[in-house]
Amino acid sequence: MEKANTDKESFSNFWKEEISDSFFFQIHRIKRAIFRRTNALMAEAGITLQLEQLPLLMILNYKSLSQRELSDKTMRDKSSILRSITALEKKNLVEVVKDKTDKRKNIVSLTSDGVAMAKNIRSLMKRAEEEVMSVFSPKERIEALNAVKSYADKLEML
Repeated sequence: MEKANTDKESFSNFWKEEISDSFFFQIHRIKRAIFRRTNALMAEAGITLQLEQLPLLMILNYKSLSQRELSDKTMRDKSSILRSITALEKKNLVEVVKDKTDKRKNIVSLTSDGVAMAKNIRSLMKRAEEEVMSVFSPKERIEALNAVKSYADKLEML
């Protein structure tokens, strides 16, 4: 019985000192809260996409890109990008065509359905962010955004 209490206490200390007080864990909690709300809104709207497909729609909404460029921009491997593109293609949200100047490249573009979906998702993401951020005062929102943006800018320079 004493060992069980010691194990429980050790785990509790580990959780507090190593996990729950870590910067990474707190960032993960924020991300999870935003994604949870976004997923709920998407489900209510009948949107059935995988989370890893969303950045592709958002990026392609601004510019058609090659599969390699999508891989670079999203920092995902080419096979993962290909799986997402194939799934989006089956849903008629993207189309893939050979590059006119370099036949080795495939250019990915949104279809008209994809453009409409990207616009709808962007609207839902804004709504989710507003709902999640509503727990903060306007001053706290500005401070949080400035702090997180500053952290991200500095970390990208590593």
